[in-house]
Amino acid sequence: MIARTRSDNEDGFGIAEVLVAMFLLGLIAVAVIPILVQGLRASLSNAAVASATQLANQQLEQVRGLTACSAVTSADTTSTMQNVPLRATRTIGTTCPATGYPITVKVSVSVKRTDTNIVLTTASTLVFVTGP
Repeated sequence: MIARTRSDNEDGFGIAEVLVAMFLLGLIAVAVIPILVQGLRASLSNAAVASATQLANQQLEQVRGLTACSAVTSADTTSTMQNVPLRATRTIGTTCPATGYPITVKVSVSVKRTDTNIVLTTASTLVFVTGP
């Protein structure tokens, strides 16, 4: 049997190599953390916009099926979706005339955060009404 002897180049990592590796990993972590934080902020912002868009679509769906002009009204709605406080404001573009039906009535919805007063989304549609 041949006995194997240990040479100097087969030793494990020394303390200096371990410290250098830890320092390099620390630098990489410090460089990556801001990117992760920015990604999280963007994700939360996109979730708030998606919730606001959903609320605006709900407001528009409420008036799309109406056929009487007097039934199409302005409204304010507050809601909390995914822990984001939202306020939807529905406005009507014209007043109902006495004659001249059928017509279209413009309906707009604006949704903003109530905690920051930032408008997240706006949407509008035309509603076809056949009578007063």
